[in-house]
Amino acid sequence: MSNTSLRILQTIEKQKGFFTPHDIVSAVLLPTSKAKKSKKGTKVSQRQAQQTLHRVHNAVTTLYQYGFLTKQNGKFKVAQPFCFTGTFIHSKKGDGVVNVQDDIEVHIYREDVNHARNKDIVQVQLTDICRGILFGRITSIVTANKQMFFARCIKPNGKLRILTLLDVPGNIQVITKENIKPGYLAIVTVKNTFIQNYQECSINAVIEHEEQYDVERVVNKYSLPGAHPEYEHLAHIEDHVQPHELKNRKDFRKLLTVTIDGETAKDFDDAISLEYKNGIYTLYVHIADVSAYVYKDDAIDKEAYNRGTSYYLGNAVIPMLPERLSNDLCSLKAGVDRLTLSVMLQFDSHGNYRTHAIHRGIINVDQRLTYNLAQEILNSKKRSKIKTMLTHAKDLAQKLKAKRLSNGRVDLNLADARMIFDNNASIADIAFATRLDSHMIIEEFMLSANEVVSRVLRENNVPALYRIHEPIAEEKFIALQNFLKTLGITLKEEDNAGLALQRVIDSVAQKEYEQVVNFIVLKSLMQAYYGPTPLGHFGLGFKDYTHFTSPIRRYPDLIVHRCIKSLIDKEKPPYSQDELTAIGEQSSKLERIAQSAERDLLKLKSCRLLQNKIGEEFQGIISGVTRFGFYVSLLDKPIEGMVPLKFLTDDYYLVNEDDYTVIGRRLGRRFRLGDIVKVSLKNVDIDFMRIDFDVV
Repeated sequence: MSNTSLRILQTIEKQKGFFTPHDIVSAVLLPTSKAKKSKKGTKVSQRQAQQTLHRVHNAVTTLYQYGFLTKQNGKFKVAQPFCFTGTFIHSKKGDGVVNVQDDIEVHIYREDVNHARNKDIVQVQLTDICRGILFGRITSIVTANKQMFFARCIKPNGKLRILTLLDVPGNIQVITKENIKPGYLAIVTVKNTFIQNYQECSINAVIEHEEQYDVERVVNKYSLPGAHPEYEHLAHIEDHVQPHELKNRKDFRKLLTVTIDGETAKDFDDAISLEYKNGIYTLYVHIADVSAYVYKDDAIDKEAYNRGTSYYLGNAVIPMLPERLSNDLCSLKAGVDRLTLSVMLQFDSHGNYRTHAIHRGIINVDQRLTYNLAQEILNSKKRSKIKTMLTHAKDLAQKLKAKRLSNGRVDLNLADARMIFDNNASIADIAFATRLDSHMIIEEFMLSANEVVSRVLRENNVPALYRIHEPIAEEKFIALQNFLKTLGITLKEEDNAGLALQRVIDSVAQKEYEQVVNFIVLKSLMQAYYGPTPLGHFGLGFKDYTHFTSPIRRYPDLIVHRCIKSLIDKEKPPYSQDELTAIGEQSSKLERIAQSAERDLLKLKSCRLLQNKIGEEFQGIISGVTRFGFYVSLLDKPIEGMVPLKFLTDDYYLVNEDDYTVIGRRLGRRFRLGDIVKVSLKNVDIDFMRIDFDVV
């Protein structure tokens, strides 16, 4: 930042009325005009005047574009102060940006951060403008995003102790008068006082058994919600369904109905029934009627909106709804009457859609199945009504899946990670999750319900929230083509890009680099999001798609339930387009946060699992290339680490990110995305959730 730039901004801001750029130049150069004049001095002043005029023109033009100035008859006037509040986003390098309303972004140099931390609401003063970019200095912290952090004591400082805050950008260090041994982890509260230019902190707790606090650390990093407040009216709701709720509901209690969920699930959103007669499949997808208990804009609804989703962190859950609802009243538990929104779908013997109906319903689940138990029943030779129903369900699901694949669905083969804990809740292993036919049954049936609900809402012009996945961008498609060429794979351009992508996925099945190719295809696709416009879902190959089947754990599904109910009841739609846009943006943002939190816990547990295996060797596959090195995913576990370039000491290596390769300049040794490599574990850094490998 130059003094001249700052002086220009200060001069403009002081103007009371209309002004021209030449007025600002005169005011800025006024002090120098009083200096003693000479021939040499005059030449310097002329050059200085030209430079200043150029800077003033740039500043005025930029300020006008951002709305800080108004313009009339060729003259300008200050429209708003150059000091304002915004949200500070801290980078890993220590600098950052302040995001202000109206999409204004102000860049902050490291030396101008003024002890602000990530997501603090700050006051910022404009200090410079360069090439149309605004720069500023943080003058004060209006509202701290949070004050409690996890921190590691790194060294003593006389009688004081220096700690580094974890999980915050910028390598922020704080100081305390309290006694803590170097190396220990602590939970601290950062104060607004300073000692030796360090911000002071108080120690809330010194942690000895660190792994017990892994979930709490992730919760703290992302400021995830805590326990629900008390909701008085929940205590007065009867455990059993009230007689008045049976009015205007279709009774499905005589249908054979099951839930199929994970081993430890408690919040049962969905149940299924299936009948097969005379070559016709009649499928019933029963979804918990959460909207019968959570009303628009009531206290629980507002809290659910703020949470957006349930957060699944290893063996812990932070529920979107209070447990009285999520694990009890709304949960489709076996042997009790439960309220539902039920979608009936009919298909012919080939899986072709015939008709549908959507009802308020009441069900009584016959049996709670896990995915493993459902698969055991499918595989067994023992006859039963549930076995017969599941067999028909598997047949229908396979036909639906085949039909969807032929229509352009992109069916990625990416194995999920499954964390396995011992009796002390410590990580015992991380394994690839097994995908069963029972998973496919539930997935295909839920897709069917989501699709038909979306189509009904669109065709009836009911303002609603949709799950949107836009087509792959042209530049991403070309980049993917170029990468696949390095593996000898051809990605053809077709009218149906989904079919072309699926052919690639099928071609790498059972190959060592299958997971890498699937992952790169995933990264090439657009991110799905929620919005009020029915733009379809490219990845699924659906013209119509929404989220309807998980209202206990996803807020958009609850919104869709209210929308479909308004259609059933022939009432005014509950939401406007503007409301739905805001809900969609909020829900999409919170979904990303939940995904990041889940990924971070997996990183943390991966570090825990490997921390005592330094020096051990592993087989892996290169799964990513960056300018700092390349990532390696282990073949036998869903664990990823990095081989930093600094570990490759046999040559000077150059990175070609576009070609996904790292090549030695002298010897020509090459590491390419998808290559199998043998690595040794070099370092595990739990504070940074980082695993470093070296090539053997």
